[in-house]
Amino acid sequence: MRLALAAAAVLAAAPVARGEDSVRTQATLHLRTTSTRDVPGTAVLFDAGRRTFDVGGYLVPDGDERHGSAFASLRVDGKLLGGDLRWVVAADTGELRRREFPRIASVCLLRPDLWPSAQTGLGVLGGGGGQCLGALAVVPLEETRLEAPALVSNGRPVGDELRKTLLVREAYVAWSFGRAGFATVRAGRKRTAVADGYVHDDYATGVELDLDLGAVGPAWDLSLGVFQPTRDFPSTVSGISPVAVVRADWLPSLFEHAGVFAAALRDRSGSLAELVRGSAVEARVANVAGALGTPREAPAAQDLARTLSAPLESDASVFWAGTSGSLAPWRGHRVGWTLAVQGGTLHHLSTTGPAGTRLLLAEDVALRGRLASVRWEADLGERVSAGPFFLYLSGGTPPRGAVGAAATGGSYDAFLGIAPYVTATNLFFGGGLSETFAARQATAPGVNGRGVVAPGLSVAVDPTKEVSVQARAAWLRADVAGPFDGKVYGTEADLGVTWAPRDGVLVGVELDVLWPGDFYAGRATVYKTVLAVDLLTP
Repeated sequence: MRLALAAAAVLAAAPVARGEDSVRTQATLHLRTTSTRDVPGTAVLFDAGRRTFDVGGYLVPDGDERHGSAFASLRVDGKLLGGDLRWVVAADTGELRRREFPRIASVCLLRPDLWPSAQTGLGVLGGGGGQCLGALAVVPLEETRLEAPALVSNGRPVGDELRKTLLVREAYVAWSFGRAGFATVRAGRKRTAVADGYVHDDYATGVELDLDLGAVGPAWDLSLGVFQPTRDFPSTVSGISPVAVVRADWLPSLFEHAGVFAAALRDRSGSLAELVRGSAVEARVANVAGALGTPREAPAAQDLARTLSAPLESDASVFWAGTSGSLAPWRGHRVGWTLAVQGGTLHHLSTTGPAGTRLLLAEDVALRGRLASVRWEADLGERVSAGPFFLYLSGGTPPRGAVGAAATGGSYDAFLGIAPYVTATNLFFGGGLSETFAARQATAPGVNGRGVVAPGLSVAVDPTKEVSVQARAAWLRADVAGPFDGKVYGTEADLGVTWAPRDGVLVGVELDVLWPGDFYAGRATVYKTVLAVDLLTP
């Protein structure tokens, strides 16, 4: 990526050779104030005063937050050799906001003979190291107490974001050659999407070859590429492996396409292990909650402490194949779809056991997932459009072995994404006015990989050229029952209004509401409001 950045800088300084060559710049500033109320939480924090975990709020709609944030970007692109050679350099701050991180406590796992006097079996280091089980019986845990607010970018300290990315999102060159420039090679860092974003939609470093056969004959477009699936510098990510992608599209018109795709990844970075951690923590939270105040609390709390802090390692092979498209079969009607299957194998999942030994948790687990997204939109008038949509992401729970033994065989049926970008609704999926702020990461579908079934309806109205109104509603259901034996996430309704008082200025307001279902341990209505101002250069 550093080579691509240097090459783009050289091209930017190169003399203009033809009248068609040019350099363009574009800058944006997005300002947001966001308020949420009663959003269900999945954080599991340690209460140092009570020497136990605060599990009462797990998956309970309870908790308010208000914050302001900003996002600034600058993009420079240019053309050389009459447009045959193009370059792009783009940088942005990520979402800048002040955030309070939990304090980190060094928690000691106490000897069993001390449990009667310390019922949870946990203590804060400093109260007597000799009480611990052994030299490796101290684990770092996030506390209920918070550190002083700090400025973060994309959810992590600004210094970390600068060190890992230099805030550069795109830095690539593209060269078109052949008859009518039908072949194009792109190399460097750019936004790369797989399966319409359900598998990957993020900045990544790689090489791509695109063949626009329509320029020389048949209305087809073929592309193949290889990229490193991280927006950080690949050299800073341990065990990162490239993703290979191939796609073929039929192009009946300028704005229509229908095709097939395939992608494959050999993951040695441990990202798949982190997806499984949520399910493992969920089960142990239930154990602690059911054992509070009983002799079973100490072993359950110690098990949860180990699970939260354990360094997980994984090695997996994953592939995706499917079809996607967007067609206009009749005037005023648009149909879109994304259908895919996922396969592969979790070769091993392990952690560090006593005395630094490698402890195998699972091996040779089949990875199977399914995706179905269908969208239809129809014009109901000159300024009104509406249509239904349906989204299905399969869910599952990781296989478990017998006590003290690894899980061997079996399958994990959740549809896994490398860095998905799903915006079907604003609250549950994170769409709406803050879509630009999304910091993509490996994600299991739904809550802790339980999957999603979401039929819905969207309506768009443009009463004037300056005002746009969008409304969406969806019924959200898990594919697999949750820890409280419920499957219904709830019903969500979203409303967003934007107004462009002048060129380059956009003002927006958003209100989202989720009425939780039996998946959660509570029924308090969830709210989110966003006030937005966007400033854009021409």
